[in-house]
Amino acid sequence: MRASTSARAPLSRRLVAWAGTLLLTAALLVAQAPTAATAAAAATVTDLGVAGEGGDVVVRNRKVFVAAGDQIVVTSTDGKVIDTIPGLSGAVALASAEDGRKVYAALRDAHEVIEIDSTSLAITRRIDFTAYPCPSRLAQAYDRLWIGFGCGEAGEGGVLGLITSAATPTLVRVGPATTQAPLVAVAGNTLVAAEPGVSPATVKIYDISTTPVTSRGEIRGDANGLPALRDLALAEHGSAALSASNDTRQLDAWDTTALSRGRAYDSNGFGEHGLPTAVAASPNDAYVVGGWNSSTGDAAELVVYDATTAEVIYTAAHRGKAVVAGSIEFYGTVTFAVLQEPGTGRMHLWRLPPSPYHSSTLTLTAPPKVTALKQSAFGGRLTLSSGLPPGVQTLELYRWLPDGTSRPFQEITTAADGTYRFTDAPPSTGAFKYQVYWPGNSWFRGSGSSVTVTVTLYEPTLTVTGPATGGVGERLEFSGTFGADGITFPRTILNVSRKVVSPDGTVTSNGLLKLAAAADGSFSFSDTPTTAGEHTYTVTLFGNSTVDSASTTHVVTVSQPPA
Repeated sequence: MRASTSARAPLSRRLVAWAGTLLLTAALLVAQAPTAATAAAAATVTDLGVAGEGGDVVVRNRKVFVAAGDQIVVTSTDGKVIDTIPGLSGAVALASAEDGRKVYAALRDAHEVIEIDSTSLAITRRIDFTAYPCPSRLAQAYDRLWIGFGCGEAGEGGVLGLITSAATPTLVRVGPATTQAPLVAVAGNTLVAAEPGVSPATVKIYDISTTPVTSRGEIRGDANGLPALRDLALAEHGSAALSASNDTRQLDAWDTTALSRGRAYDSNGFGEHGLPTAVAASPNDAYVVGGWNSSTGDAAELVVYDATTAEVIYTAAHRGKAVVAGSIEFYGTVTFAVLQEPGTGRMHLWRLPPSPYHSSTLTLTAPPKVTALKQSAFGGRLTLSSGLPPGVQTLELYRWLPDGTSRPFQEITTAADGTYRFTDAPPSTGAFKYQVYWPGNSWFRGSGSSVTVTVTLYEPTLTVTGPATGGVGERLEFSGTFGADGITFPRTILNVSRKVVSPDGTVTSNGLLKLAAAADGSFSFSDTPTTAGEHTYTVTLFGNSTVDSASTTHVVTVSQPPA
């Protein structure tokens, strides 16, 4: 579960924002069980073309990654299958930091965790878990990854933590040994873990702001104990743990400080026959989304609740399939889950459409002048229609060259007040387009902004240093540069010419040499005068498609040594 960074809007505003949705779904809320037809009108279901285990979902770089046993299926955010990562062994869990470009996948049967570049889909690293077999659960916040492992042998499983930015990550054990791979979730400075399928269950709470992590206690439920868990999540920056238990007809929120139940979220359509299977909190903690299956496993329902009041504000249902435990994921205002056919195990991506949330505005301002090769600063601001500060948010930055080809994708973050800044050094001249996009969250609609700038030639500052005086037959050393901005320049040619005015007034001029400047714009040359007089050295930068031409001179008075 990701850490929340958005400010929570007052309940009254949230209810107003949902008014349109309530009107549209009034029939669903009144009916005891929404029909497949009404749900289909409000959602899309995509056949992923695979059957198997897994079903975990993450969304990164406008791609949806679905773990599917021997492969990871990749779709666009509108649910269309665009690629696969094949040849895997037991891909059952996925995780990704909110501000990261990497996706991590737990390969249970291969006993390893792999790192995937979300742009190229290449596997960039493999982390060996042979000593801790069957990694099956993942949760990530920033550069810390938490892994639940275990193959089903008593005392063989448990929880591990590692730092993904380390060249060789050290696996650090957290908490006691278990039999099954524990469910794990992380938000803020809180980590929760619980062994699934065990009754009574125990949710262990850890403070990860300390090294090593420290225990903050355990949630054991009421007097009858906590029923076996199917899913576990965190909300409210880690202050509330959300549980989906086999033997209850509700989702529960537990205070991770008081270790007591805070509120419950009931089934909507299935009533007493609904089995809670999955649970998650929206990115800004305004909503809780629960996944419910019928007792026969052939009907599924997603229910959106107001996190504070537990009021049902949106529902969607689907017949003939069941929600996969732990498969709820968010991307801006869109909610995803994975459905599975009970007989064949065939997997489908369930995508709920955006609802009429509050709006946002994103601006992008370019500097008045942008030159090739030189870093130029762009900036803007994300504002919310509520007037509240948005908190730190991740923006997507896209850039296009004059020929229409794109440059590498980049993510940037705002300050807490919504302002942001980034720099770029265009590699050539022409019209460059920049676009920033915020996907929104479960409360505010996303927004974007773009700007096109005309990039001009880099304007060099050509300087030459050397002696002011010298003698005939003496070697004169000169050096110079045409750049002082820490730039790497393309191959650039300079011409050096010399004009000599002798004591009797005779003037001679000739080209001395041509030389290639270093990549940082520096150069050097030498000359040994054969006659006395005023020697003027002219250095001319020819320029090219990215660097403008320039010229400068240096004068040396050369004397005849005494006889």
